[in-house]
Amino acid sequence: MSCMANTSNLLRLSVVVIGLNEEARLRSALQAVFDTCPAHCELEVFYVDSGSKDLSVAIAEAMPGVQVLRLQTQRPSAAKARNMGLAQARGDYVQLIDGDSVLQVGWLETAVQALEANSGIACAFGQCVEAFPEQSIYMRVCGLDWHIPAGDHRLCGGNAMWRREVIAAHGFFDEALQLGEEPDLCYRVRQQGHRIVCVDQPMVLHDLAMVTFKQYWKRGEATGKAYARVASRYWRLPEKMWLREVVRNFMEPLVWAVMLVLGSAIVGGVGGGLLALSAWLLLRAVKIARAVRKRSGGWLGACLYGLHCQFIRLPVVVGQVKGLLQR
Repeated sequence: MSCMANTSNLLRLSVVVIGLNEEARLRSALQAVFDTCPAHCELEVFYVDSGSKDLSVAIAEAMPGVQVLRLQTQRPSAAKARNMGLAQARGDYVQLIDGDSVLQVGWLETAVQALEANSGIACAFGQCVEAFPEQSIYMRVCGLDWHIPAGDHRLCGGNAMWRREVIAAHGFFDEALQLGEEPDLCYRVRQQGHRIVCVDQPMVLHDLAMVTFKQYWKRGEATGKAYARVASRYWRLPEKMWLREVVRNFMEPLVWAVMLVLGSAIVGGVGGGLLALSAWLLLRAVKIARAVRKRSGGWLGACLYGLHCQFIRLPVVVGQVKGLLQR
């Protein structure tokens, strides 16, 4: 499907949307692709389903211009789903989208322009904005994690536009990785001199749909597993991808333990230890809050984010341990 009449000077743009049981959000994600397509692009859209038990496939099949691909595997993953779509894509550039994300007006045009202007850029991504931060405290604080400063970066997330010839030359995503497949690909691409660039413009509205502590904890564990698996893959190489983050995540809870012991020894008893630890965490939270206050809606949201940045280390560390053991 083309955004305008097919002529020889149209730039070819592919969009690969992946999903698993996304019936509540999939229609919006797919429709936004057609609504925001630049007029000078010849568009093809793929939806790769990873075994949904809901109406996701039916929704995608009912939308004109969407080619539906079904991933047949007992162990579905984002890497496998994206690779299935990438294998079919014929565009000069490929925009990857998760089924819980909705493209924003102007993003595709901006990303195409960035890639057209500089052949050294392999991937362009923009700002991910949490759609419903008011629905839970978890979505509110995690939504602040999405903001990335404009410029060159080591990695991108799942929502990004890639130069197809580059991503193909590097073997697409590594399907051996259930988690951490995006930073792994970015690492390999950057080693050949290509750039991963963030453009300071809204790219997608993202619906985290996280309303329980259990979901929050599991997300932290998944992040930890990704850190461990990528770091263990590259720690012997000159750029030790994520090794510093893994060490820091392990060290933070140790610092808490030291503060607890010192507080107990100096102030006296467990109560003194807890008081010292609480003071430490609050001071750290305020320091983080100062940096995000303007985009967090005030001091309350900023301080909550500061506490989140510290507490999330616990499930991350658990995830790192599991990731290293499972490796």
